[in-house]
Amino acid sequence: MVEVHPGLLSNEEYNSLLELDKGDAQREIPQNHWERLVLLGYALRRLGVLGLTEAGRRRLAAGSSHESLPE
Repeated sequence: MVEVHPGLLSNEEYNSLLELDKGDAQREIPQNHWERLVLLGYALRRLGVLGLTEAGRRRLAAGSSHESLPE
């Protein structure tokens, strides 16, 4: 059985991270996505505004939404 690492993002979550990088996108990001991005440290919500963290920028720089997992 392969366990999914909690830091892996679904394609939809990764796309939400991309949208967040564009700026004022929090209205377009589903709540469950931004909550998970905040939980993983990729985003920060302050005074109702969602923004990328350095970890989020690094995650975007790393590329694709999925990483290979050892079996």
